[in-house]
Amino acid sequence: MNKPILGIIGGVGPLATAYFMEVLIKKTPAKTDQDNMPMIVFNDPQIPDRTAYILDHEQANPQPEMVKVARWLQDAGADYIAIACNTAHYFYDAIAKSVDIPVVNIMRETSRHLAQSVGKGATIGLLATEGTVSSHVFQDCLESEGLSCRVPGDEDQRRVMSLIYDGVKANAPYDPMELVRIAEKLKGEGCDAVVCGCTELSVIYQDLQDDPTTEVPEWLYDSLDILAEKCVAIYQWARKADGDIRM
Repeated sequence: MNKPILGIIGGVGPLATAYFMEVLIKKTPAKTDQDNMPMIVFNDPQIPDRTAYILDHEQANPQPEMVKVARWLQDAGADYIAIACNTAHYFYDAIAKSVDIPVVNIMRETSRHLAQSVGKGATIGLLATEGTVSSHVFQDCLESEGLSCRVPGDEDQRRVMSLIYDGVKANAPYDPMELVRIAEKLKGEGCDAVVCGCTELSVIYQDLQDDPTTEVPEWLYDSLDILAEKCVAIYQWARKADGDIRM
């Protein structure tokens, strides 16, 4: 039976990549080692910072390195690709066009999931990097699914960026409940749901899930969790369909 291989563009950031692999394994209905999905991971932390470039095109451009990694994954035998970074989807079109295999889009999959789970016409609060917010790529995906989007105010956006860059990316202590407090503020401002639209925030989301003393709000969603579900679904379908990749 054909077992399709998932290629992962990782290192953006490294801890989020490791977490993504863990979620993929946990979401796979495997009874033995052999039931798990094969993966090829290129954990490349030398890819330049995505937000830095989006905000200032004088900074190093991460696109050439990500394209190189995508092509390497294809050449290594990957049948489809996932990118363990939301902000990197600013470069999605260039990456997808550089290879002949499908590239799963975390923003599109998350938007579809939210439209189904929360309902068309809902307002979604977006917690993401300044690069993602300013590029409007995620907002466009949400709007294409009939959802409206709200982002934090300037002060709360700085708090989000601090969690991402001063906390998770810096491998430094942070307060996971800070994420909940910012999300609750968006909820109080009229959002029907709030999504963690950054894979570093996904790491914090997992901290909350793993803490038995914390009840994670049911209206708080995680984009990396949704991406993992999609990748597992693609794998399960392809195993039954003689390797056919259905997006």
